[in-house]
Amino acid sequence: MHDPMGIPHELLEHDPVERGLIVAGKAMAIAGGLLFIALIIMSLVSIIGRKLGLGSVSGDIELAVAATAILPYCTLLGEHIKVDFFTENLRASLKRPIDGVTEVLFAIVSGILTWRTVLSAIATYESHEVTTLVSLPLWIPTALLVPGLALMAVCALYRAYAHFHPTKKIPGVHP
Repeated sequence: MHDPMGIPHELLEHDPVERGLIVAGKAMAIAGGLLFIALIIMSLVSIIGRKLGLGSVSGDIELAVAATAILPYCTLLGEHIKVDFFTENLRASLKRPIDGVTEVLFAIVSGILTWRTVLSAIATYESHEVTTLVSLPLWIPTALLVPGLALMAVCALYRAYAHFHPTKKIPGVHP
């Protein structure tokens, strides 16, 4: 029977580069998950506080930068959103290079996002912009987006490399 989830990631062999990316990606994903939990708690306190007339928590929305911390690990596992309607039923010998090209394109887009985010952080630092609610310098949350975006680009490049090497097992890819 065909298992739609593929081989569990922990059961695959990993080369040293992939192991390093997995450790970095998992660490960022855990940090991002903890930040999301903090965001949920802050939002609940804020909502309940408003309903009870106690006021709200200022700046609860500014923890949203946690999303980029989860992206590298999702990218490494191939668990990001993708549309493979046209390639779903292709032979692996055709599908792997097409997926490799899409990973290269994904890495390029991730690289552009990283570059533009760095420029945005520099611009907001130079302009001394602050967030509306808590007056946090805006460059700080903007700069916190950069490591996740940069690692996502590296993970996409690694997946592209793996797609172009037929003997390499790729998480989420069926043989």
